[in-house]
Amino acid sequence: MNQTNRHIETSDLSAVFNLEIAGQKVDGRTVAARSFRVIAGDLMDQLARQPKPSEAVMIRQAATLAFLCDRDTACLIAGEKFDEENYRRNTQALGAVLIKLGMAAKSRDVTKKGSCGNDPFADAINATLTSP
Repeated sequence: MNQTNRHIETSDLSAVFNLEIAGQKVDGRTVAARSFRVIAGDLMDQLARQPKPSEAVMIRQAATLAFLCDRDTACLIAGEKFDEENYRRNTQALGAVLIKLGMAAKSRDVTKKGSCGNDPFADAINATLTSP
């Protein structure tokens, strides 16, 4: 998504991007900061409204985790070593944050045990599993 297609206002973005750590403003001009800004901007586009302060914190968390996952994915593609366990933890944490933001759905139990006839999707899967 390019910058011209964004519908989020600059004031909305400042809720996520203006970071100060120990009184020092974070330099947003680095390659990592620009990548973070793109990821967080895409998440804000998906949210499609001005985030509440707690949502801005979660968007920063999700953007950070997505950045780390993307970094490890790039290592994998390049044939470089990376910490696979850390990658799994980051993807799990990212999924949890996205669920809290309402941007991803929780997994459903699609086993026969989890289907009580209330879930057409699970019922369809169970029907294919039990068919001869």
